[in-house]
Formats: sequence, structure tokens, C-alpha cells
Amino acid sequence: MDYNAFDDHTVVESGVAIPEGDATLAVRFRRGPGRTGTIDLAVDGEDAGSGETTLFMRMISSVGSSIGFDHGSAVSARYRAPFRFTGQLHEVVIQLVARAAEDTAEADARMQMSRQ
Repeated sequence: MDYNAFDDHTVVESGVAIPEGDATLAVRFRRGPGRTGTIDLAVDGEDAGSGETTLFMRMISSVGSSIGFDHGSAVSARYRAPFRFTGQLHEVVIQLVARAAEDTAEADARMQMSRQ
């Protein structure tokens, strides 16, 4: 997986072989302090790799998601666009998860301080 944030690349490779046939592949992005973040890979629910990124983007894309191909330039220098996926995608789930309670409390405290 190549996470390209304005040409700042974080490459995370799976340490678990992807089986033939149906498989569930997951990528989890978590914000860290400042603009950093963590990327975790899973194959059929098994941890498969992780990495840290120095630039965590706060939006998916201004033109929408490219699923199964690149509709612009290639995300990675490892291939040429459009690099169409030739398998069958059954489902793609993008899920936003609420920040942890301590992050919310900290944000509330900052907001209250800014009002003083």
C-alpha cells in the first residue's frame, strides 16, 4: 500500500500472503499528534503490516475516490495509471470513526480557552 500525501509517500507492505479467491483486505488510518498518523493493514482479520506517516490528510480526495483504478496520475511510482484491478470487488467500505474521548475533551478545553 502506498499512501501518497502530496508526494510524501508512506509504503506499507503486507507480511501476510493474500490468499487466492475471496479475501477481506483492510486498511486503517488513525490520526496521531499534529499531522502524523498510523496506517495498519489486515488480511482476513489478521494483522499484516503497519507504518507511520508524517502527513496525515484530512480528506479523501477533492475529486472523489478511485476504486479499482487511478482516474488521474498514478498514486505510486511502482506502476503506471490507470492500472485497472482485474479481479472482482464485492464491497468497499469507508468508515469514519469518532475520535477517542480524551481527544474530544482536549479539543473542548482548547475551544473554551480560545473564548477567554
